[in-house]
Amino acid sequence: MKRRGRVVDRIDAYSLMAENVTFKVNEAGRQRVIKDKKKNVHAFIVCDKYVLYGRESVDNARVITYNPYTSSSFTCDGVPITEARKIVCRLGKCYLLE
Repeated sequence: MKRRGRVVDRIDAYSLMAENVTFKVNEAGRQRVIKDKKKNVHAFIVCDKYVLYGRESVDNARVITYNPYTSSSFTCDGVPITEARKIVCRLGKCYLLE
């Protein structure tokens, strides 16, 4: 969670469902990752609402990925994605539901 531009909390949950999502990548931070070959917080998800879940099904959902070395944005099936109506994040992976 961010407040006034700073990360103030991280959510460690088995599963989280978020609605009205926007995927953000800070390009300057991405370039630092490429240059320094070190991780930093520069890509994140912004949402209107999230709910912690334990058993949301992701069987037929598509995986959303981000790799700063290969793409400047989040991708789903190799196509850049900037928004989504509903996603589920579970155990370090994000899935597109709608």
